[in-house]
Amino acid sequence: IRYGELPDPEPGPGQVLVRTEAVAVDNVDTFVRSGAWPTPVDFPLAIGRDLTGTVAAVGPEVTEFAPGDRVWANSAGYDGRPGATAELAVVAQERLYRRPDGADPVRFVAAVHPGATAYGVLIRRARLRPGETVAVTGANGAVGMCLIQVAATVGAHVVAVVRQRGSPEDAAPTARRLHDLGASRVVVVDTIDQAPVAAARGPGGRGIDVLVDTTGRLAASEAARHLNPRGRLVLIAGRDRRIDLDQWSFYTRELQLLGFIMSAMTVGELAAAAAWINHQHSVRPLEVSVGEVLPFSSAAHAHTLTERGELPRLPDHTVGRLVLRPDH
Repeated sequence: IRYGELPDPEPGPGQVLVRTEAVAVDNVDTFVRSGAWPTPVDFPLAIGRDLTGTVAAVGPEVTEFAPGDRVWANSAGYDGRPGATAELAVVAQERLYRRPDGADPVRFVAAVHPGATAYGVLIRRARLRPGETVAVTGANGAVGMCLIQVAATVGAHVVAVVRQRGSPEDAAPTARRLHDLGASRVVVVDTIDQAPVAAARGPGGRGIDVLVDTTGRLAASEAARHLNPRGRLVLIAGRDRRIDLDQWSFYTRELQLLGFIMSAMTVGELAAAAAWINHQHSVRPLEVSVGEVLPFSSAAHAHTLTERGELPRLPDHTVGRLVLRPDH
């Protein structure tokens, strides 16, 4: 990652030039940069995919935006598209959305990627229904927190699972925060593999209808045993685990194993998620924890922290997001 000057980009047909105010740092940004997740990119590439900003200019055939509009995007920087971490970024009109009035640029941009992921997982893939029980592992991370909030708006019962760090008293602030976001129960475990049985043993005997693992450390074969009939297990992280399922139990109970990555969402799916995020802002804005705001010139440092898993921990023990802003 180099920090320096590039020529100002010009918006082409159907493109919008955005003057960037804030950019979020995502794990997937490091996967794109390292090649762990292969995707076409053009060099020099501005890293990052999530931005908020103001329209500076529009190209031919742009009908939805005008200079001065406050906007956001969360699908830049991969599949051949320019990235977000630049003072001026070009975004295709169909991948750009209006930013709600009064939305704080930093807090809003921190929520748009995990918010769209949570919407895609629960609404588009798992087809969550009111009254069902959702268990979320890694519930104190940004995606986990958004999964709680999306599930709560559907009318689901949410079991938030977090791994124990420190004394039992240390978990109390986390539990309060997650309850406030909409969790019905907060379960503390020593290891993530304990999550399914711990979540399934809750009051009321509901079991688990949808289990979403945000950590990549869940043993899927064991987790499936604790799902209700027609339950859905959704994997959205992890690279090293293999799955060996009990085939008889799986198909006779009509279970589903679903994989999800936000990068595979279609333009239409992304737009539906964006509409939901914008609407939710007028009801109760999505909340995630912002850990640190750094200048663009510290982008390499931000990627290093992300790759090492050294993201800031807030006093409530939720995981803070990193946000970048222009240096000037």
